[in-house]
Amino acid sequence: MFSTGHLIWIGISVLLIITGFFLCRRKRPGVDRMLRICFALGLLSELIKIYLVTRIVPVVTPALSGGAGAGTGFVRTGAYQPYMELEHLPLELCSLQIVFMAMALSVRDRARKEKILSLIYPTAVIGGMIAILFSSIAPEFETTAAFIASPRAWQFYLYHSMIVTLGLYIGFIPDSGVSVRHLKSTLTVIALMDIPTFYINSVFAQPVYVNGELTGLTYGTNFFSSYVNPLGIAIAEKWQWGLYLVIRLSLALALTILLFLVRERAALAQPADNWHNSFGG
Repeated sequence: MFSTGHLIWIGISVLLIITGFFLCRRKRPGVDRMLRICFALGLLSELIKIYLVTRIVPVVTPALSGGAGAGTGFVRTGAYQPYMELEHLPLELCSLQIVFMAMALSVRDRARKEKILSLIYPTAVIGGMIAILFSSIAPEFETTAAFIASPRAWQFYLYHSMIVTLGLYIGFIPDSGVSVRHLKSTLTVIALMDIPTFYINSVFAQPVYVNGELTGLTYGTNFFSSYVNPLGIAIAEKWQWGLYLVIRLSLALALTILLFLVRERAALAQPADNWHNSFGG
């Protein structure tokens, strides 16, 4: 399941997260300063991703029967156009962290900011770690050298390492305001973001019909992993998909609750007045 290149990137990511977390704890930048830095890096990463995944493809039209290109079904018009696959749209939980950062920076009300930070904390940590462990780009590379040298891999793993570091830092700053009292609102927002993916993944899919009957798909998206599990286990029956969704929901609840409980214990062990960063900086 894990290639050599993937294992190397997991190791690099873990090292970056540990180093970044302890460096931030030592330097103690303000929450807003940390958000500004990560927001700028996140935007840069997204722009780099768009450039890397966008391809210049020929514009084609259906070929006439017996005409040039009829064997392939399409003929080139001579024009070209940039195109990015739908799977790269910023609709995954990790990409949405850029939006959450912008929201946290724009809100001045302390209570609302704490709610947003309480959302960033678990979603950045859980989402980022899942992305690193079950990388969607890993199958793209045939050799370890190509995997390590790929600019796309660098962009992917550096970005996800950054958001995990940000989430951990926010979660373990006693004065960030993240608390179990925000657990309900955090879970509610996560659910509200998750539900639309059941529609989006079907809307973006490309079905094949024969005589009016659905026979398969030629392309599909999997935002929030709501359709296909990251382990790659085949789902052949609807009840298997339902079981997967139950397991997925249970794990999401358990991990989110666990992170909040760990946060509570850490806050009790290290009082807020030991820190001088708060929201400043």
